Amino acid sequence: MKRTVVLIIAIVTRCFTGASIGAQESDTTRLETVVVSASKTPRPASALSQPVTVISGQDLRERGVVRVSDALREVPGVSMVQNGSFGAVTSMFLRGGESRYTKVLIDGVPVNAPGGFFDFSHLTTDNIERIEIVRGPSSVLHGADAVTGTVQIFTRKGTGPARFSVAARGGTHSSYDVSADAGGGNERGAFSFGAASHSTDGILPFNNQYENGTLSSLIRLSQGVKGDATVAARYTAAEFHYPTDFAGQPVDSNAYRVQHRLTVSLDAGRNFGSGAQARFLAGSNDVSDLTEDIAVPFGGTSPQHSAFRSRGYRRSAEGRVTFFIPAGATLTAGAAYEMEHETSSNVTGDVGGPSTPTDSFDASRRNGAYYSELLGNVANKLSYTLSARVDDNTDYDRFATYRVGANLTIVPRVRLRASLSTAFNAPAFNQLRPTLYTTGSPDLGPEKIRSGEIGFVATLSESLRLGGGYFNQRFAELIQYVSGGPPAFKGGYANLTGATSNGYEAELEIKPRSGWRGAASYTVVNPRVESVSAEYTGAERAGDALIRRPSHSGSVVAGYTASSGIGLSASVAFVGKRPDMDFVQFPSPRVTLASYSKTDLSIELPLAPPARGGLTLNARVENLFDKRYEDVLHFAAPGRVVFLGARALARF
Repeated sequence: MKRTVVLIIAIVTRCFTGASIGAQESDTTRLETVVVSASKTPRPASALSQPVTVISGQDLRERGVVRVSDALREVPGVSMVQNGSFGAVTSMFLRGGESRYTKVLIDGVPVNAPGGFFDFSHLTTDNIERIEIVRGPSSVLHGADAVTGTVQIFTRKGTGPARFSVAARGGTHSSYDVSADAGGGNERGAFSFGAASHSTDGILPFNNQYENGTLSSLIRLSQGVKGDATVAARYTAAEFHYPTDFAGQPVDSNAYRVQHRLTVSLDAGRNFGSGAQARFLAGSNDVSDLTEDIAVPFGGTSPQHSAFRSRGYRRSAEGRVTFFIPAGATLTAGAAYEMEHETSSNVTGDVGGPSTPTDSFDASRRNGAYYSELLGNVANKLSYTLSARVDDNTDYDRFATYRVGANLTIVPRVRLRASLSTAFNAPAFNQLRPTLYTTGSPDLGPEKIRSGEIGFVATLSESLRLGGGYFNQRFAELIQYVSGGPPAFKGGYANLTGATSNGYEAELEIKPRSGWRGAASYTVVNPRVESVSAEYTGAERAGDALIRRPSHSGSVVAGYTASSGIGLSASVAFVGKRPDMDFVQFPSPRVTLASYSKTDLSIELPLAPPARGGLTLNARVENLFDKRYEDVLHFAAPGRVVFLGARALARF
């Protein structure tokens, strides 16, 4: 399959290079787009010392991509692991790092759980303006969790005359998606609002329904050259039914889980002439989860009702001042404060009878941070970054991070970038504090990373860009479980292992003639255990490959939009072989999951131009060739899915 992907890239390049210049810009990777997630001051992506991918929300809507996780599969170095059907837990592994090593933000608000993990299963593309993915450590900007990269979701900003659109589609597995959105804006302000509902019966024969409702909004006020203020909010309610046990077998007719998430952000700025700007950011992310089941417990004779409830929040505030120094430099100094909180409880009891609490958990912590960043540009040939940050947390020792980077034009149309960075990941609450099954480990320290990389971007012509690079990542003091002994047999956690993840990335962007666009990427990565402490009692050994991360992956995205508005697009995502563990057996042996490729197609057929309502019919096929594969051993992934729908747009 690797040869197939390479062949596709070669064919596309051969067909498109050298064609006319007036091409439509690719929405998948825009190297010249101004990026706000890679530095404290917005910068052109071509001047950054780390690679960035920008995905357009409009492009995703036109292609019928509803889940953010599906969009991220097209990003170099990203491996998405979905634990079965739609709505199942979905994890992201970036550049071979752990699933807790990617910072996820919605309009600047962190949404990771304490300890870094984020479940992408309920995050949709509804009313999204764009997604920015920064590959490489970002703790110097965003603190804990930003170890191998950052994903930031931006709510759609209204522009131009007020507009209103509605869309609906239905498909395989009794699936449907319905959405409505409105927006508009001018120099004095802007607004957007979106509402959507998604539902499916799932891929399993019973108890596999999934429902998702999402509301989002944004209001922006502008004071011209004096400043601006933006308030954004996103609320999601999702319910997922799952019949599978730990072996992936459908055996349970009533197990389900529900999640509610509310994210609110404020971003305000004030300009002091042309020499300085102050910005204030504040945000809140609240999430609550409920998991319920009725089953006969192991060794029991009658059904028991069990429920797990949890609630957590992250509150954050940040202030910074940026000074615009002559000769193209900016100096930013700022401070940030964050509070994390998590509560949970387990209850069990007879069906229809009273429930008895079996465990409860309550934890909080605070973090203060101070940072500075110097950005410069010398004669439009050399861009540089010097930044440092100190995080002071109530749960673990003070931690300092830094980044040194440069971007240099070595010959016309070719820029070389390089950076050296450090980052860290904080211990989770349930690792530091005692639970029903573990002892507390209050002396845990953060997991650490040191990363260096070098790469290039070559603008070979107006229609062809090529980029690539090498990255070297070293992870130290990884947190691992330590088995306990009698009488309680409770285990704990300790900083016990080290790992490396080194690799290469290649990207190609083509925009050959009016209406055509294309992008391709390929990643080779080697994530492995490097060292193991004598205290470690787990199954990993030095030299073992880290599970569920492919050593080879790639994607090709191509599209065409005719002058009549007819749109066609296709994408192919390739995932190579990767190790997993067979947890059905004890002790669990290592296995190898087969490689696979997944092909998606979409088409848009306009029936009326925007001036007369903008009615468009659309169709999408996911997993066109009905490829059977598993992201997690014993948990089947969805096969071919077909959607048919329509979208109507009105402008006022």
